[in-house]
Amino acid sequence: MENMKKKETLQVAIIPLIAVILINALIPFFTGSKMPLIVLSGSMTPMMMPGDMIIEESVDPDELQIGDVIVFHPPDSDKTDALVTHRIISLEEGEERTFQTKGDANNAEDDFKVPASNVVGKLIFVIPFAGYLPEISKHKNIFLFTVILPAGLIILDEIRNMLLYSNPVKARKVEKERKKIARRTSYSVKGKRLATFVLISGLIFAGIVVNNLGENGSLVLGKENTIKNPGTLSRVYVITPDDYGKRTDINFWYGVITSSNETQVYETQAIAPEGVITPSTWNQMNETKVIAPENTPATISTVPYILPVFWIISLAEINPYLPAAVEIGFYTFLSTLLLFPLWHRKSVIGKKKKKIKIRRLVAQWKRTLQLV
Repeated sequence: MENMKKKETLQVAIIPLIAVILINALIPFFTGSKMPLIVLSGSMTPMMMPGDMIIEESVDPDELQIGDVIVFHPPDSDKTDALVTHRIISLEEGEERTFQTKGDANNAEDDFKVPASNVVGKLIFVIPFAGYLPEISKHKNIFLFTVILPAGLIILDEIRNMLLYSNPVKARKVEKERKKIARRTSYSVKGKRLATFVLISGLIFAGIVVNNLGENGSLVLGKENTIKNPGTLSRVYVITPDDYGKRTDINFWYGVITSSNETQVYETQAIAPEGVITPSTWNQMNETKVIAPENTPATISTVPYILPVFWIISLAEINPYLPAAVEIGFYTFLSTLLLFPLWHRKSVIGKKKKKIKIRRLVAQWKRTLQLV
């Protein structure tokens, strides 16, 4: 009974808390201060990939600075609903503030300047692949199995409950039985087993991440800087200058370097006189050159590409070592969660007694048959 009371008290405390969190998270979407959008082009790769869903937040244009990624209506477009998400590379003050923008994957800046009145919001989060969900739902078979069938099962279950509870006598019996089962049911966590899974998973993923780490920490950039990836996984590097406004002066301050397993290799052959055989030269592309102003103090974070690039950039801005720690923690949590049935136990008091009674009855029945 004490466990039941504790459980009920915990539920009473947790449910309102969850409700408040959900309401606070959803209100901005209904009021329009936050808005989800789907990425359609590759102009901001690899930070945002086509098919990703982005969340933008309303912002005062006067608070924007160089390096921010903004959502805006292109001034040269006839479509009022057209939206572009690009990075601010420069700005001009005047009667109305204007922004020069550029897509991270584009070679040239946009051929227009964005007035402050055209700014819709600022990018705050990226959800990988979430933009494909609306497209998937358009396929009849997928829509049938992911929407129609689950909805049908829920409706049938609700109809069954309505019919069951329409009879007061049956309803009381069902509720009484459910309460009995609830009293006899208890949940427990196998602490030692859970700790073992967390430890083993943590060590495995720590080994994977550490084995594929690059340079992390503080550095002073030269005019030309080489970042290599001799590891087995692709890497994301993020360079954050001490002066945030100088970020766009670094070409390029973040990127993805393929692993030696995924290296793009091309062959070149030197020009030689006729009849002379020259050896082929193989060039590997698992490194990148970063051009920056001389003696720029900055921090660098180079981690395996196992989290979305936007997440890694956001974490690296806080601390260069944080992306690696989050990668280890995130995948340790996921693997432990997948092993949930092995460390979480549900037990019903009285089941063992029933099993013992059944075994005794079976044993008596066998003895009776032998006597006969």
